Amino acid sequence: MSKAIQKVTAFIMRENNGVKELLVFKHPTAGIQIPAGTVEESEDIETAVKREVYEETGLQFVEIENYLGCFKNELEDNQRIMAETTQVYIEPNLDAIPYKRKLPKGLTVRYHSTQEDFTHISYIEYEYDQFYEPICIEANITGWVPNENISAQKKRHFFQLTTQEETADAWELKSDQGHIFKLYWTPLSPKPNIISPQDRWLDFVYERI
Repeated sequence: MSKAIQKVTAFIMRENNGVKELLVFKHPTAGIQIPAGTVEESEDIETAVKREVYEETGLQFVEIENYLGCFKNELEDNQRIMAETTQVYIEPNLDAIPYKRKLPKGLTVRYHSTQEDFTHISYIEYEYDQFYEPICIEANITGWVPNENISAQKKRHFFQLTTQEETADAWELKSDQGHIFKLYWTPLSPKPNIISPQDRWLDFVYERI
């Protein structure tokens, strides 16, 4: 198995009329989130968190105020994380028929078993449709990936950041996948209602921010 995959999470803060606020965004299909992502091969974690902030908020000028700690391994026993963008095969050999869709680096999948040089995994992607069916399955992949392309370790780093940029209380940003992110500042108290498992992140750093 590959080495630990590094993840970063950005708690972007401001004080507004004496109230501490956190920047979050509403994904059109996946709920309210905190900016986060995967560290690329050539990056350090500080560079990665600033890049993720820009990609998911549009903010170019942010400063890291504090390193808030990390989860040494965020994965459960029945989970693995893709260490590389990877083809998935229907049988445990490279000559088997592959799925058309590859699984991207940084994606968490369900772990089933290991057989010599391959790991048996599955991944179900849900699409949350607000107008028709409440939940439908976008992708359901079960197959085998080479052991070197998957990891049992996902380390997540947490940062507190600020920005000197003037922002509105709410704005929109088009993501690289075409989704419209709706960003807004929300008070830290009461605790913001964000998606699982990200709500655990907020619990972990709440006293630190």
